[in-house]
Amino acid sequence: MNCKYCDSTNIIKFGTFQGIQRYWCKDCKRKSADNKALPTMKTPIEHISAALSCYFGGMPLDAIQRHLQQQFNAYYTEMGIYNWIRRFSQEAVNRVKDFQPIVGDTWIADETVLKVGGRNVWFFDVIDEKTRYLLASRLSTSRTIKEAALVMNEARRKAGKSPKRIITDKLAAYIDGIDLVFGADTKHIQSKPFTDVNSTNVIERFHGTLKDRTKVVRGFKNMDTARLLTQAWLVHYNFFKEHTTLGDIPPAVKMGATPTKDWAEVVSGTKTLPPIKATPLLVTLTKPVLRTRHPKRKPKELRQKTYIQATVTSPRGVGVYVDRKGQRLSRKPRRGWRRVYP
Repeated sequence: MNCKYCDSTNIIKFGTFQGIQRYWCKDCKRKSADNKALPTMKTPIEHISAALSCYFGGMPLDAIQRHLQQQFNAYYTEMGIYNWIRRFSQEAVNRVKDFQPIVGDTWIADETVLKVGGRNVWFFDVIDEKTRYLLASRLSTSRTIKEAALVMNEARRKAGKSPKRIITDKLAAYIDGIDLVFGADTKHIQSKPFTDVNSTNVIERFHGTLKDRTKVVRGFKNMDTARLLTQAWLVHYNFFKEHTTLGDIPPAVKMGATPTKDWAEVVSGTKTLPPIKATPLLVTLTKPVLRTRHPKRKPKELRQKTYIQATVTSPRGVGVYVDRKGQRLSRKPRRGWRRVYP
């Protein structure tokens, strides 16, 4: 067994906890457990990857919770499972963000409606007709020329080239948006689904697969969560989900490139905390500074203010009243004070 943090073999046994063997690394000075989990985590990688695969396959959180309990005899809360999904979704998106696919020359673009925060939001997407690889997607509250141009520009950046043909529906924003990004070299074809030639059935089928996933969650809470989970679902669609028209293989396998093959590889390849560099202790000969007690307070007679006798003449010619300490004067009688005559 190697160290989970620095992959060193210089480890020793460090006792057990709840029946699980623990180890101590002599190089990075860290403790780890033999529980088949990531560092700083208790859950095995197999359980987390199964939860991610079930979630992006269309199962709700409560069904995933029951599945893990039946399959692995382990109970996890729904919030804990959701935290795994958010954490490793971001990891999957970061892993494939620089991947450049090998796509064809005909692309299809369309948009559909998703429920985000109780309102309708437009989901723009561009897919390659040959490999079924989803090149770009974008969430927006409007269907303007700017939004159409942004999603086209993202698709060109991912593919590294411009298509020869691009098929869309009859949304007017695509006309100027495609012309701004691709120019006159790309032929723009406006079509509709259920036609024999230049049909948009491919992307409409993709929208049906997407709706099968989103109808389970009944909408997203906010735009940030919607962007993260839709991007992670696109990673699942492009790299993990099998397609019947491609011979039951994912689009990334169809083009001969597999940066990651499943969710277990995404979870196991997550970056952990950097190892701690051990530094030798410096031995000094200086005398340590000890905390001393609070110095004694001054005697009571030294803390008292000196009384300066002032000549106070009463309007009626009687004496004034002074307190027990002889420090304060008053013309009115008070309890415990004595009367003096200036």
